Amino acid sequence: MSASTPSFEQGPIRPPSEAHSLLVRVIRNCTWNRCTFCPVYKGTASSLRPLEDVLADVDAMAAAAEVLEAEGVGAIHGGLVPQEAYQVALFLQGGANQAFLQDADPCAVKPQKLARVIRRVKERFPAVTRVTTYGRAATLARRTAEQLALLAGAGLTRVHLGLESGADEVLMAIDKGCTSGDLIAAGENVVRAGLELCFYLMPGLGGREAATAHVAGSARVIRAVAAAAPAERPLVVRLRTAAVVPGTPLAEREAAGEFVLPDDVEVARELRDLLGQLGDARLELRSDHALNLLPGLEGSLPADRPRLEALLDEFLALSRVEQARYAVGSRLGIYRALGDRLDPQRRATLEQQFGGYHEPSADELLQAATALRARFL
Repeated sequence: MSASTPSFEQGPIRPPSEAHSLLVRVIRNCTWNRCTFCPVYKGTASSLRPLEDVLADVDAMAAAAEVLEAEGVGAIHGGLVPQEAYQVALFLQGGANQAFLQDADPCAVKPQKLARVIRRVKERFPAVTRVTTYGRAATLARRTAEQLALLAGAGLTRVHLGLESGADEVLMAIDKGCTSGDLIAAGENVVRAGLELCFYLMPGLGGREAATAHVAGSARVIRAVAAAAPAERPLVVRLRTAAVVPGTPLAEREAAGEFVLPDDVEVARELRDLLGQLGDARLELRSDHALNLLPGLEGSLPADRPRLEALLDEFLALSRVEQARYAVGSRLGIYRALGDRLDPQRRATLEQQFGGYHEPSADELLQAATALRARFL
């Protein structure tokens, strides 16, 4: 058997939209690693990877790509390429035109070094037209226009940034390590440098106590950054409904009675209020994660706002039992859209889940649906 091509590192996560991206690990783990809701990097230390190691990884991925193009995915099972080359196979399958820089904050790397990594990716994979990365608000708020322009010039196209909330009291409670002012400054810096920006908003993260502030603060930050984004590159806001993952500091707060996660009906009300408070802000709204109750809640704002408000109003107008049953059906994968609850076969499948049990109340169902959120993380 021929020897395998060189191995290379890969980090633990990437956004769902980067499923077919080449994954290039620039920095290990998270430079902050204190967010109370996040389970990903707990118990690990952050470290900068030497530039020569990162560049060698890009070369190793290119070598694996050559073998995969010649031999197909069987090269993985045959030991011709390392197991981590499975992601390279996905990258090739997806068109070999996008790359994603890992882990949680590659923007913390010196811009000159990061630019060299991006250039190497473009050199070894000439078909790549999109290079994206995660970035922390506290980091990007400190970057100068010249530094971000350097990255854009090297080929960086988009930054994925965890907004989570725009309310300072919520940001403090989740130990986000930034303020709403940092979020606005970071967002404005990114879009004014010619880069696309994707915010990740977590409905429900304020808990029941801070729900109103959570919505108002988030709408304020989104409006400010959306106004700075040019028409050809509007702000993208992706919804990630909050969940409490066992073992996280947020789970400890919940167990102590200091945090109550809103149920799906309460989250829907938050989203309805958010749409109203966004006003005429121009942005792209996405609901592309299994955590979200209503996948259809996406479109171009403000044009699609009436349709999205109508979808939320339809759900909120249901009886509490119907709301709860839809929430459970959605979390179990039986319902994919609100209209699915009218399908007799899907309804029967949901009813089978309750076989042998007493008729659950709406409150019991909503509690069950809320608990099921954590399974998607």
